[in-house]
Amino acid sequence: MNAMQGFLGTMAVTASIATVGCASQSDAFRQMSAADHERAASSSADAALAQEHLEAANRLRNEERVACDGVPDADRVGGPFAQAQNVTNVDVVRDRVLLPKGFLEPVGVAVYIKAQPGMTQQWLGRIVACHVAHVAAMGGADRPSPLSVANTQVAVASTSVGFRITITSKNSGVARTVVDKGEELAANARAPGSAIGVAFNQ
Repeated sequence: MNAMQGFLGTMAVTASIATVGCASQSDAFRQMSAADHERAASSSADAALAQEHLEAANRLRNEERVACDGVPDADRVGGPFAQAQNVTNVDVVRDRVLLPKGFLEPVGVAVYIKAQPGMTQQWLGRIVACHVAHVAAMGGADRPSPLSVANTQVAVASTSVGFRITITSKNSGVARTVVDKGEELAANARAPGSAIGVAFNQ
């Protein structure tokens, strides 16, 4: 479900599922985790549909194994936002989706995190790719993280004081969910001793 696409200034991770048969054309099918597919396969009376679900589940689990090779379990499960105190702010990202000169619309969020000893853009990109693949395989839509949203594009870039992780989608419904998750992350990402979350810039 996830692919790292070079490191020319930013690292792009695209979350997508290859098309398999008519059922996989639906948004609902593409947003299912491997666990969801396995449950659907076991309860389906349609042998062909059950096979589609099993193939999708196997693909997601294989992609997780490849993406997470060499990545510690804590990073695989927790992802880059596990340490909430490292998140410094969250910005809404806007773009012209429909027309080149149209209105700027929310397409996602950019999450800024502090630099940590030994962390590089390339290694952070691997952690992000692994975590997204893990969520795709195991599920995690209830997490307060924009990386838990399926069918998004993710890019990692360095900043002067850390890193920026940008999560976007041209699908308005997916983008809205990403923005909501970003706001939830900002509210939960409190600095030590602080009673309020970090800045959420709309």
